[in-house]
Amino acid sequence: MKKIIVFMIALLILFTGFATPSYALSDSQSDSIQTLLDDASRISGVPGMSISILANNEVLYFSSGYADREKGLSASENTLYELASVSKAFTGMGILLMEEQGLLSMSDSIQKYLPWFTLKYQGKHVDMQSITLNNFLHHTSGLTNGSHSQNIPQGNTPDMLQKTVEMLVDSELSFYPGEQYNYGTVNYDVLGLVIEIVSGQSYEDFMREQVFQPLGLHQTYVYKEDAQATGQLAQGYRSSFFMTTPYNAPDYSGNKPAGYIISCTKDMARWMGIQMGIVQDIPEIFHTVIEKSHQGDMSVPAVNEMYYAAGWSVNANQTIIEHPGGNPNFGTEVVILPNERTAICLLTNGANINRSMVLKVKDILDGNLTQSYGISGTQLLDIILSSTTIILCLLAVLFFLLGLRRRKTNERQPMTKKRIIVTAILLIATIVQCIMCCALDWSTILIWQTYSVLTALISSALLTASITWFVYTHR
Repeated sequence: MKKIIVFMIALLILFTGFATPSYALSDSQSDSIQTLLDDASRISGVPGMSISILANNEVLYFSSGYADREKGLSASENTLYELASVSKAFTGMGILLMEEQGLLSMSDSIQKYLPWFTLKYQGKHVDMQSITLNNFLHHTSGLTNGSHSQNIPQGNTPDMLQKTVEMLVDSELSFYPGEQYNYGTVNYDVLGLVIEIVSGQSYEDFMREQVFQPLGLHQTYVYKEDAQATGQLAQGYRSSFFMTTPYNAPDYSGNKPAGYIISCTKDMARWMGIQMGIVQDIPEIFHTVIEKSHQGDMSVPAVNEMYYAAGWSVNANQTIIEHPGGNPNFGTEVVILPNERTAICLLTNGANINRSMVLKVKDILDGNLTQSYGISGTQLLDIILSSTTIILCLLAVLFFLLGLRRRKTNERQPMTKKRIIVTAILLIATIVQCIMCCALDWSTILIWQTYSVLTALISSALLTASITWFVYTHR
């Protein structure tokens, strides 16, 4: 009986294409995808976005809005966007290529290549001989995002990658190396520096000559100047206080291996095809490297049922290969479903985007045409903080005016002990908030977060100050 059932399932797969959905897109599906993109751009405030879809060996492109709103330059499949953390898969490819070429081993100690590099755990130096390149590849080194991602040095000099890794020396690890997987973007900057040490080239030149050119990725760049020269580089934007404005983020060229490679959805469609084995016109060595790059580190527990491979987040059986990305003014998402021969890449010139919309695109491909865009957590935070700022400022003005009115009408009452205590508490609260406004490193916080974080804190300080004034005058 079991054999009959297996035979019938095999016939079903063979004749109906059950295991590999066919996406010969209908006009209604195309319209639904375009509508979803248009709605996402309008609701999120992100000026431009582009999507490439690889489905059943067919490549489809959709774009909405502007690569540069001020110049009226429309977004297209040739628009260049910063890939943010989607860059890690390229760096992972580069260092695994070096292993396949016999130039290094991922089981090598990091000290072999960076003998000056030291880390601490619970205040004590870690035995760096025990930390391997694999620990950095799979985010099991103990270097996590937290403060490290916020303190990346700014600059565009050739030594910025070296300076970025030097900044990590003697960092306090979040856990002992090899104990768990916890994402930390700077791990891939360390790998980028190893690529430089071993190859004797700059990271940029190695990636261009050894990875991009052999793979036929001719619209993928590591030098921003080269991307700008094409006239296709998107202007970055950020949303704050209900507005979306152009934003030229500081240059973090030392963070390039982890988050600043530049590409377009046209090249990303080829990149996804390479990952799925559909694109075959590449050097033979890359087929082995790609297979390795999809192997998640299962020596540590999964996070949300996903393991980390080489710049990819994968599930146990590698039926899902994906990676999101976001830097100060660009947002990205790549999802590859090998068994369904489907892949989707979303690139946007604003970080304020709900990247789960790629799953809604997949639903449309599956025939579920009614999809709606939901705002991202970042956008919701901005709305809440911006609204809070307005309300607090109005209340601050109200209490200040009420205090002035009392002084003018000379409504004096005895200063009770209770009122003295309340005034003192409010005064202390005001001083604490003012100290926070001055002490926090806003130069880095505002690069990565919405400006409404600062306006909400300032308005809160103003409100407590005005209430203090109001209580003090009521005596």
